[in-house]
Amino acid sequence: MNQTPNVPDEIWLGKKEYSFWTDWKVNGWLFVATIISGLCDIVFPQRLSQWPVGLRTVAAVVPFLALLLWVRSLSRWIGGMDELHRRITLAAVLFATSATFFFVLAWHRLDKAGLFQAVFTGGRNPNATWDIATIGHAFLLMTFFYFLGYALFNRRYR
Repeated sequence: MNQTPNVPDEIWLGKKEYSFWTDWKVNGWLFVATIISGLCDIVFPQRLSQWPVGLRTVAAVVPFLALLLWVRSLSRWIGGMDELHRRITLAAVLFATSATFFFVLAWHRLDKAGLFQAVFTGGRNPNATWDIATIGHAFLLMTFFYFLGYALFNRRYR
């Protein structure tokens, strides 16, 4: 078999090695989960609240099924890398996942404590929330932390 190994730059927008097709194969399910979550949580929450409980449950679970499919495609893509790229990418993915998890939990706790209500509304609107509510928010954070982690872990090999 004469297949070339996967390279992280194939999904790094702006790099000369970037491939839209490879990026879509790796991150397509993440995009699907983000769109479904955004539609359910931001665009149509009033309409969704009128659905029967069974359909609301399906709408809540489907993005996570898409996330599982994304994890599968991501792990297959990472598995096709050479040892050095695999090590750097796994470290960056672990960093991005951990940093996103920490950031979302800290943000949620600060929102529940009322910090954002006090800062952004002056305490005038006690029902205001600045919570990170969608998979899209987590996706953006994870993308930022992945690129930051990749730059940090890749610097020793330059």
